[in-house]
Amino acid sequence: MLHSPYAIYVRDFGLIALILGWWIPSIINPAVRYRWVPATILAWFFILLILFHHSKYIPQKPFKRVLVAVWMTCLGKPWSMLPYRGKLVAGWFSLAVLIFGTTYGLPKTPSSTYTSRTISLVGLLLIYGFLFALSHNHKAVKARTTVLGIGFQFIIALFVFRTDAGYSLFNWIAQAADDLLTQAQVGGAAFFWSQDFVANHYFFVNTLASIIFFVALCIALFYTGALTWVIKKAAWFFHVTFGISGAEAVVAVASPFIGQGENCVLVRPYARLFTRSEFHQVLTSGFAAIAGSVLVAYIQLGVPGKDLVTSSVMSIPASIAASKMIYPETQESETQGKVTVERKEAPEEQSNDLLHALSNGAWFGLRVAAAIFCNVLVLLSTVYTINGLLTYIGKSWYITENNGGPLTLQVIFGHVLYPLTFMLGVPGQDTLKVAKLIATKIVANEFVAYKDLHDAMDADPNFLSPRAFKIASYALCGFGNISSVGINIGVLSAIAPKRAADIVKLAPSALLTGILVTLSSAAIAGIVSAD
Repeated sequence: MLHSPYAIYVRDFGLIALILGWWIPSIINPAVRYRWVPATILAWFFILLILFHHSKYIPQKPFKRVLVAVWMTCLGKPWSMLPYRGKLVAGWFSLAVLIFGTTYGLPKTPSSTYTSRTISLVGLLLIYGFLFALSHNHKAVKARTTVLGIGFQFIIALFVFRTDAGYSLFNWIAQAADDLLTQAQVGGAAFFWSQDFVANHYFFVNTLASIIFFVALCIALFYTGALTWVIKKAAWFFHVTFGISGAEAVVAVASPFIGQGENCVLVRPYARLFTRSEFHQVLTSGFAAIAGSVLVAYIQLGVPGKDLVTSSVMSIPASIAASKMIYPETQESETQGKVTVERKEAPEEQSNDLLHALSNGAWFGLRVAAAIFCNVLVLLSTVYTINGLLTYIGKSWYITENNGGPLTLQVIFGHVLYPLTFMLGVPGQDTLKVAKLIATKIVANEFVAYKDLHDAMDADPNFLSPRAFKIASYALCGFGNISSVGINIGVLSAIAPKRAADIVKLAPSALLTGILVTLSSAAIAGIVSAD
């Protein structure tokens, strides 16, 4: 029997042997040795998890006592002895050292000069200054949340761009995600259509098949408890570190994994009791990141997967800091002292086993894929219709292809966003091009913007400089667009119908905040990247 002690021992140590059997060759074999950093992290994470889980084989208490003693001696007690003003000065001083040390301490490159970094730095300061200016309660904004949010943004960027370990880890994560989601295309080619059909990169075949597979896999991982465990542990870190409620932490961490809408379902029992600040945070987290289900779509469009993963991870602390600037917490949250992840399903959607969970997930994934397909189709058609009307009007005003046109939504919003785009650090000759792409992302969605970028780079590899392409990749990486407002209002209003009025009022502010969070990550990429 599996539940007998001996069977459990055999299972656990068999898993450890299997992990070691993969890890040891992976650091010896020259063909895969370059991936030794992520392989080592993953292997020993799972080995230690098995050994330490519930103190089954190795007791946790001695290690906890040592860690707590070291933490309290080195940082905890000295920090607690500082007066509030001392903590405030120390926090802002540390952030200033991190920001200015990064901007002017990293080696210069032909693309990343002190001048270009200074422009990106000013753009970053303007974004957060603008957010603070829009705050509904300036006195309630917590320095702790702001300092940690911006600080973690920089630390993540430095870890990825300026360390071999960080680059290897995030690059491996992106490649692993790409390889995983590509299996849906392989399965489709083996059963439904030929490999030649897949090679044509049809959106409704390749991208939507990957989305269905990813959603089904997430549902299955939720059923096993694996994804719930990961989200809960990560949420606990942000809950303790940033001092936000447990529900907010869960949604912020879940957003890059499962995206907007479904992230709120994880805290459904508490949604009706959310404060206005919590609703704003939940909305902002959804607008500021992309979901894993669409990752492969953008990788196929030529966007580096490492940048997509990095931007989404950076959005977690940034969305917390930015949202709490606009709507600082002034009420008592129901989940202030706890982190709970719940994903209750309707009776007809409950799974009896893992295979049933995959089946239910496949059906739900089909609905998600159909919604994405229909939304992209309708939005593109609407945008082209409006652009056709604007082009007709523009011709009456002598705005044609030979005279700065044709007049389109992208041209209008591109010129409006030109100053902000320049302040992100985009080189002057590329600023209007990137501004138009950002405008497309806001008016339509990020997929349309990435597709336009892909088509332009295919037609002319020099369409954007490497620095402009890097910043654009980050600036477009988020669900911050007009159609997402409808999606979020619909999901949250269904979860908490009595709070629909609050949700509708907060959605535009959260959309603006989410867009600015994504642009702040782009500005930091302009500072830290060597491109």
